[in-house]
Amino acid sequence: MKKIIIIVAILGFTIQTENVSAQIFRLPKYYRQNLNVDSIVKNTPDGLIYFPEVIVYPHQSPKTRRERKQYEKLVRNFLKVYPYALELSKTYRNIDDTLAMFVSEKKRELYLKNRERQIMDHYKPILSRFTLAQGVLLVKLMDRESGSTAFEIVDELKGSVTAFFWQSFALMFGNSLKASYDSNGDDKEIEYLVKRYRDKTL
Repeated sequence: MKKIIIIVAILGFTIQTENVSAQIFRLPKYYRQNLNVDSIVKNTPDGLIYFPEVIVYPHQSPKTRRERKQYEKLVRNFLKVYPYALELSKTYRNIDDTLAMFVSEKKRELYLKNRERQIMDHYKPILSRFTLAQGVLLVKLMDRESGSTAFEIVDELKGSVTAFFWQSFALMFGNSLKASYDSNGDDKEIEYLVKRYRDKTL
């Protein structure tokens, strides 16, 4: 009789362990990463219910009609500009990594010249249609994604004289290549949009 009880107990434990393993296997990735699921499942006698992850960002909704229009305009500009900021930042990192491989200054300059022509041919028709607000937004987002302001990128790749020229040109149109990104200050709204974009909720 005792042997039967022991066998039944072992079978029950095995089935329970298999159920626990199956439960853990079906868990979303973020549960497995952020929770000690093994401990929770093994020490909870009842069944567990897992709800989908909900991300909540602190954000103040526009209060007036004017604020709502400004916010809607920012969203429109962001959706147009941000994909290009990501592309350009990736291109910059690629160029920077490739330049590090050159020993010859002559080959380095030739490579830069070819890449500059490719970039201008591809992006000039697109970026020339940007409004001033979209241009300012692009410069800020470039700083966020690459870790360098547009001025620093031009200075590094083309030299300080070229960077000074483009900075002077940008200032005539009310923009600045030296504009930096402040996620906790003036650019809180933009940072909110970046997070929503990456979470595919925008």
